[in-house]
Amino acid sequence: MDEDEKQFFAEGNVDIPTRLLRNYHQIGLSNEDLIVVIQLFAFSREGIKLPSSELISARTNFSQNSIQRILEKLLKHKFISFSMNNDAYDLSGLIEKLVGGGRVDPNSLSADKSLSQLGTQKRLYQTFQREFGRMLTPMELQTISEWLKKDQFSPDLVVTALNQAVNAQILNLRYIEKILLNWKHNNVQTKEQAEADNLQHRQRYSGDSFEGKQEFKRKPSSSSGSENIKIPLKKIGEEKNL
Repeated sequence: MDEDEKQFFAEGNVDIPTRLLRNYHQIGLSNEDLIVVIQLFAFSREGIKLPSSELISARTNFSQNSIQRILEKLLKHKFISFSMNNDAYDLSGLIEKLVGGGRVDPNSLSADKSLSQLGTQKRLYQTFQREFGRMLTPMELQTISEWLKKDQFSPDLVVTALNQAVNAQILNLRYIEKILLNWKHNNVQTKEQAEADNLQHRQRYSGDSFEGKQEFKRKPSSSSGSENIKIPLKKIGEEKNL
């Protein structure tokens, strides 16, 4: 046995459920979805519990954008999920669908949104990637998707929050989410309302700063010689008489 053969057997095997290979179409997975799922099994076998889209793309002929789209679909329809600590992909949802025979309507995987909605969401992802200067992680894609679907934030409002984060030079989703939740608390629902709220906040802050400066100017300095200091005068020997 030569060295290549030894290396081949030393790398080990990846256990793929036979039922997955036999029934993946029945549970709503496409051929491309299956390849990504198999790669997730393989990475897990190698100890890489949360592979990036870049890593998965390097092992397939899919672009990173395609990998992200597939991962988003798998997450959305609960084939996979994130572990409790968000440090690994959990494939138990896939197993449950295979064991329980849960069938997903193929139409719901591709036609649950209008083409315009799909295009809007894709452009939103691209905007974030351009501002962040990198590809978004699957977890970040899921977060942005939940802002739109679960929290019902409009794409324009999300972009406005992103722009505010860019201006503050704080490029992370947690900061952007705080902005969005603050607007939600203040019943801000449109881009125009958000810009007005932001302007009002800046004016309030500027006003407070101006008042503080004025108060500081009015406060006399302890070292100033402009005030007359009165010193009580006593005659010599007066204290003795007291």
